[in-house]
Amino acid sequence: MFYNRLVKPILFSLNAELAHELGTHTLRALSKSKPACSLLRKLLHSNHPVEAFGLKFPNCIGQAAGLDKNGVFPRASEALGFGFVEVGTVTPQAQPGNEKPRLFRLPKDFALVNRMGFNNDGLEALVEEVLNLYPINSRKVPLGINLGKGKSTPIEKALQDYTQGIDAVSPIADYITINISSPNTPGLRKLHNDEFLDPLLRGINEQRLNWASTHSLKPPPFLLKISPDESFNNLEKIITKAIENDFSGVIACNTSVNCKDYMNTKMIPNGGISGKPLETKSNEIIRFIAKLTDWKFPIIGSGGIYDYESAQRKLDAGATLLQIYTSFIYHGPLWPSKLGKRIPLTKCWP
Repeated sequence: MFYNRLVKPILFSLNAELAHELGTHTLRALSKSKPACSLLRKLLHSNHPVEAFGLKFPNCIGQAAGLDKNGVFPRASEALGFGFVEVGTVTPQAQPGNEKPRLFRLPKDFALVNRMGFNNDGLEALVEEVLNLYPINSRKVPLGINLGKGKSTPIEKALQDYTQGIDAVSPIADYITINISSPNTPGLRKLHNDEFLDPLLRGINEQRLNWASTHSLKPPPFLLKISPDESFNNLEKIITKAIENDFSGVIACNTSVNCKDYMNTKMIPNGGISGKPLETKSNEIIRFIAKLTDWKFPIIGSGGIYDYESAQRKLDAGATLLQIYTSFIYHGPLWPSKLGKRIPLTKCWP
């Protein structure tokens, strides 16, 4: 109530990216206060335990990548009731991303459009932030780190960026997401195609095993984040190759550039669409993957969660866990706690 009446009108009167930056600074300050985070967590935590890909989650509601690109407020996210937190997307080197403006609200559609372009401070900065603010032995929820390809890296050399990321974040991540699906890095979605996908996933698996052998440690689970704009025929190939290369699960899905039929707004900026218009496509993909894999390949459902019922529909379609981003912006900081307390894991599938 306080957020919707007082805070949201102020934030929504500002440029969307400026409001995001203000929110980031506020949550980073909160993340640095362990007593405040501890108190909030006691008030907002929900306990509906879920197990997936070898990890335990206090509830099934996660923070999607993109909200905290540089890993500066994971402790605050934990305190707000998230059952897991994913930071990034991070690239090997810092990069500014695309030209502004590049983040837009579409309130009539409960949606966002972004063309950020993997703006981030780079691997070294993210690792330092996580080590300082959210070390592995101090966490109450799993931390995922989302890896991407640098904008200037040729698509043929994408593997080098991902393997560099694997080496850097494996010691500090509870799971690692390989992001091949952002529409805002030129050519990135070509990695869904056979000629690039097969050598990429094989190379990532080899690097994962090499890292484990070198450090005599079990590597973290690896997830693949996919596009909602692929055909079912191509999705079948992608999921098959992911399983063949020992990926532990999939995130379905990233933003879409092709869901305008589900929108009321006519003048839509270029970029990836997230929020309510993505629900139908995301649920169809989740249902397809669940049936394809006989419900044995964990799916994190993302895209189109805007209320309790839409969250439950993701679980009914076959998702094991959920991630939110856009609804956090529209509903405010208490939303993950409310959702986590209302939506225990009640699957309607075997």
